[in-house]
Amino acid sequence: MTAKILLVGSVMMDLILRCERAPEPSESVLGHDYRNAPGGKGSNAAVAAARAGAQVAAYASVGNDSNGDYLIERWQEAGIDTTHTLRRDGNTGFVAITLEDNGQNRLIIFPGVNMETPPDKLEEALDAGADAILLQFEIPDATNARAIELANERGIITVLDAGPARTDGLHGLPPVTVLSPNETETKALVGIYPTDEASCLEAAQKLQEKNGCKYVLLKLGERGSFVYGEGIAQLVPPFQIENVDPTAAGDAFTGAFTKAFVETGDILEAARYGNAAGALTCTKLGAQPSVPTAEEIDALLARG
Repeated sequence: MTAKILLVGSVMMDLILRCERAPEPSESVLGHDYRNAPGGKGSNAAVAAARAGAQVAAYASVGNDSNGDYLIERWQEAGIDTTHTLRRDGNTGFVAITLEDNGQNRLIIFPGVNMETPPDKLEEALDAGADAILLQFEIPDATNARAIELANERGIITVLDAGPARTDGLHGLPPVTVLSPNETETKALVGIYPTDEASCLEAAQKLQEKNGCKYVLLKLGERGSFVYGEGIAQLVPPFQIENVDPTAAGDAFTGAFTKAFVETGDILEAARYGNAAGALTCTKLGAQPSVPTAEEIDALLARG
């Protein structure tokens, strides 16, 4: 089967600023170069799912501006259905990213019209059919809550990327199928930074108690991922790569994982697939331009 995935989430224009190091307060530094690229946590995950072979549609908001035009075109090139993508007066979401020579990145997010994505048109988008919904914290809480409620009623898988980091991010949200924060997002939600298997387990248990989700899937960067739920508590090892730019690695993980989870039903196999997609994303510059294809993921998996 081919996974049918609906993005209910964000889309942004990224500005990537490359420099030796980020400036200290009141300091100026010379940069190497800068460039724009399509991004946004939701959009990155949607593109990752599409490139991995899923059938993807987007319920999201972009501005009536040149950035909005550009981002819609990039989605359509990626094969993403934009029938339910909304155009709004105002600014398309924007992210300023400093990327240092050591691979460290820092992001400033301007949500723009992402925060005007309404809950009242979700049923129409879901009526087109979906096996899974991708969610993040870059759209209104009411829209996320309604999407999860509708998905639970219809037996649709929900995968919540719990970013950006928020201490109150889970407040008022119905239970999701898979709750997937990274380390800093985990710390924000339950006060535990997962550094080893024991702290991963403790954090995952608290996250499950807080949301009632079926699974917790911790994204651990260069340490891989950790799966908890339904009798599973297991680290899934990473793939060794040369880190060029980690931007969107977690988003690529989420999109590829969701595609694999829908198609296989095996959360450990899907997490390994996500690890491979996230690792490959780190080997190139930019967010969506670095997201791998199914063929690239399969080749890395074959190498072990």
